[in-house]
Amino acid sequence: MQYLLIDAHKRFLGTFNSGQMLSVGDTFQNENEQTYAVVGKDWSVQNTFKAQSLTVIPVGKAQRVEALN
Repeated sequence: MQYLLIDAHKRFLGTFNSGQMLSVGDTFQNENEQTYAVVGKDWSVQNTFKAQSLTVIPVGKAQRVEALN
């Protein structure tokens, strides 16, 4: 299935093809090895296009934060 990727500010990020259905809470990695988490799914786009719209946020490895003393 092809997905349109949208950020939290409603900006188009690109498209993503997946062999499985993605849902809110899922994470995936694009061809540039960027990891995204799905935070929303727009069902209204499904009837107009052959792609669904996913609202995503970039995620990465947890960074270690050290306290300043």
